[in-house]
Amino acid sequence: VKNYIVSRQWLPDGPFAHLAASGIAGFASAVTSTPADVIKTRLMNQAGRTHAYRGIYGALTSTVREEGFLALYKGFVPVFWRKLFWCSIFFVTYEQARSVIRAIPGQQEL
Repeated sequence: VKNYIVSRQWLPDGPFAHLAASGIAGFASAVTSTPADVIKTRLMNQAGRTHAYRGIYGALTSTVREEGFLALYKGFVPVFWRKLFWCSIFFVTYEQARSVIRAIPGQQEL
């Protein structure tokens, strides 16, 4: 994503491009992982009680049928912010460390 942002000249290669790419990565991660987290949590919460779901597929279909598709995204906002902060810190730090290491004579590309 960072290479795409830089190649389109939307932002120069630097901390702002890294931050933008990190934000996109955090959003993509939250969009893809939240439904799995919702289903996993529902299955875990039924432990020791009468089972409302017979498995992953049953929990998924029952949730969508009874509460609608958007029920798979309950808790999306906090998940998104957590992933946004984590991805931003991780990838900006990684890119900065990578540029420092590349500046050392004799070091190979990371």
